[in-house]
Amino acid sequence: MSFISSGGSATIRADINQALIESPAEIGLIGAEVLPLLPVPAKSGQYLKVQTADAALLDADAAKRTAGSEYARAARKFTSDTYDCIETGLEELLDDSFRADANRFFQIEAETARFLLRQVKLSHEKRVADLLFATTTPFTSADLSPTANYTEANLATINAPADVAAGKLALNKLGYAANAVIMSANVYERVRRTTLLQNQFYGVVSNTGGRLLDEAQIAEAFGVDKVYIGRAAINSANKNKAYSGSFIVPDTKIVVANISSGQFTAGGIGRTLVWSEDAPGGFVSESYRDEARRSNVLRVRMNTAEKVIDANAAVRITTTYS
Repeated sequence: MSFISSGGSATIRADINQALIESPAEIGLIGAEVLPLLPVPAKSGQYLKVQTADAALLDADAAKRTAGSEYARAARKFTSDTYDCIETGLEELLDDSFRADANRFFQIEAETARFLLRQVKLSHEKRVADLLFATTTPFTSADLSPTANYTEANLATINAPADVAAGKLALNKLGYAANAVIMSANVYERVRRTTLLQNQFYGVVSNTGGRLLDEAQIAEAFGVDKVYIGRAAINSANKNKAYSGSFIVPDTKIVVANISSGQFTAGGIGRTLVWSEDAPGGFVSESYRDEARRSNVLRVRMNTAEKVIDANAAVRITTTYS
């Protein structure tokens, strides 16, 4: 059903967008890095999918040929997949009297938009984490078991480099080279304290001087470009209850992956598809007037589909963290 809002049309706020770009609202978030944003012209669509087995991408079929004979021929089967962008967003009323009073302390509209953006990004972060870490996501390679459970009691025997190496080899068999490892903040803090990883980096010494490996050093030890740490937290308590923070990225698994951006032909685990006709740039801030409430209304929204485009591009390691 079509309708005209009684509150008037919304105006995209470029001034607020600029304030959001300059703000530190993205700290702790990795969703848009592990599933990079990719603009698409249509809300829903179908795209060609080239799968390793059906398209014979890794088949060694080249055969010897004698003079006058035919060459061996390849036969490929292409499939397709679909996407459907869904709009998500959040808005907030700014009463005129409150706005006039609060502006004495800071730019209330810019700050409110920043708060809204953070919440919208947290929702996106959760959708990405749910997609990559849920057991229902069908990656080609089965989840791998760790050499030792990631428990506090096993600090001397946890072998994260060996576990990641096994994941990298699993991806190699599917035609990918891993360039990233994704883990939760809790798993990261435990991994960087493990004896075998510290010995690999510093050498076998009786005392490392209390030095702990940082993300770049762990990435070097793993032999990948980057380690992504999920530090973003959300309130897990019900509304009107005392705040209870929990990390979005779960402790149950480590993901070894190939992460790429740009068009699908670049490969990689997936993308956040952004419907560019409705939400250019990914995150849009708008405002409109609600005269009945004598308020300005601020809104931040996005219109996306979080999509695994190649199930060959990631493998998970079960941590059995506790």
